[in-house]
Amino acid sequence: MADRYTLAHSHSHIALILISMLLGAVITGLIMYYPRSQQAIAPPVEAQALSNLEDDFVAVASRVKPAVVTITAESVIERNVPSLDLRDFFDNPWFELPPWFGGPEERKPGDQPRKWKQRTSVLGSGWIYRSDGYIVTNSHVVAGAKNIKVRLHDVENDVKEYPARVVGDDPSTELAVIKIDAPRKLPTLPLGDSEALRVGQWVLAIGAPFHYEQTVTAGIVSAKGRLLHPPDKRYSQLGDIIQTDASINPGNSGGPLVNLRGEVVGINVAIYGAAIGANIGIGFAIPAETAKWVVPQLIKNKQVVRGWLGISITDVDEDKRQFYGVPDGGALVENIQPDGPAAKSQLQEEDVIVAVNGQPVRDAYDLQKMIAQSRPGSTVTLDVYRNRRPTKVRVRLGEMPAEYTGVKQPEEQPTERAQEPETPETATALGITVSNIPPSIARQLKLENNQGVFVERVAPDSPAAGILERGVIILRVNWDVVNSASDFKKAMNKAQKSGQDFIMLRVKVNIDGEWMNRSLSIPL
Repeated sequence: MADRYTLAHSHSHIALILISMLLGAVITGLIMYYPRSQQAIAPPVEAQALSNLEDDFVAVASRVKPAVVTITAESVIERNVPSLDLRDFFDNPWFELPPWFGGPEERKPGDQPRKWKQRTSVLGSGWIYRSDGYIVTNSHVVAGAKNIKVRLHDVENDVKEYPARVVGDDPSTELAVIKIDAPRKLPTLPLGDSEALRVGQWVLAIGAPFHYEQTVTAGIVSAKGRLLHPPDKRYSQLGDIIQTDASINPGNSGGPLVNLRGEVVGINVAIYGAAIGANIGIGFAIPAETAKWVVPQLIKNKQVVRGWLGISITDVDEDKRQFYGVPDGGALVENIQPDGPAAKSQLQEEDVIVAVNGQPVRDAYDLQKMIAQSRPGSTVTLDVYRNRRPTKVRVRLGEMPAEYTGVKQPEEQPTERAQEPETPETATALGITVSNIPPSIARQLKLENNQGVFVERVAPDSPAAGILERGVIILRVNWDVVNSASDFKKAMNKAQKSGQDFIMLRVKVNIDGEWMNRSLSIPL
């Protein structure tokens, strides 16, 4: 019995050992196999996200490119033929030119200068707004063009260039609409919500930089709400501008900036560093919200109708805010045009407008946009601060004249300035030397009682350096009116003892031949 029991007991131990070994092998195999099988089935999250982003870029580019066009605009500029006298060049009084050369001996007093024509060509981009051939681009791409050609990219092997005509042009917003007649229904791009754009959001720019058509570049929204001051637009500025690092170069102008849904959120318009002619990572686009307001008007009316107050304004900086007693935001009324709508209301110079119809005004551009988008003939209620106290003013808006919308006006011939006699009375304070106003300027400005003093010189190391310059008329120091150089010195001495950390000057400055009022603060 003992032998049988011992044998059976040994067999049971062996069976348990074998089962344990088998289970261990199975568990070990599962442990070793499971991670490998999971790794083979599901790649890392980062790789999957990158693959998805690449697929998004490819899908958007494929969907958008057919609706992006290349624009070539040609124009002819007439220039005067320069008078050429080689006797001056060689300094030889006996040197003669043949009559057929067109030398000075052929010209007669009163003859008009001869003209020569120079042909110029501008390359730009655009995008199809309506399937019947309406295309959006930049104003500067087609401005003054006599011959506009559009190349489509919606079908293969279509190399034909279609002639286009300008439907409407709005230099104030740098937007234009052109029209082509194509034999087919064209693909279009929808306008997106530029207000919803977030800094850091992916965007794509499509266009023809340096003649490389159908180029797609990617980047992010670097900033929003930029304000641009085009050098050739005296009365207008581009606001609410989108900044991006998506590569934008010459030829991209007018092309779309799209989000990853393929919606146009901006219209490419400019780059920083234009002097070197290439992108350095800062590009700008007109927001879609501006196009939503402007483009339908251009198609319907060929122009944009804007409300108009007839005032000039500036932002309210911290010194002006303290001086005029304004709590926050606002735009300072510097000038009121005698024939403008505001002149018929109770609005006054140096009022600070802080709201329009109850909507807060953040800055000068904000006010310009609100008024421009209001209907001419309508009446607006302005909340203003006057003498540091709030009040309300109602103004019936007029229609903005063409000269303020960016339309070029005939240039006035410069007139020679008469030599001004020296003025004996001068005064200097804080490095600012002033004199009584020269009589001719006083007559030109129609100043009552010779109000104001003429800035003769500003010392380079004075607090006013870079703020004031020669030729500015100072009308007031803080709240003290100045009628002479001695008045100026007394008022400046009083201001320096007031305990303020700045002095507010009310001045007149000559801007492109037009005298404008301004408020300038000088730090102490």
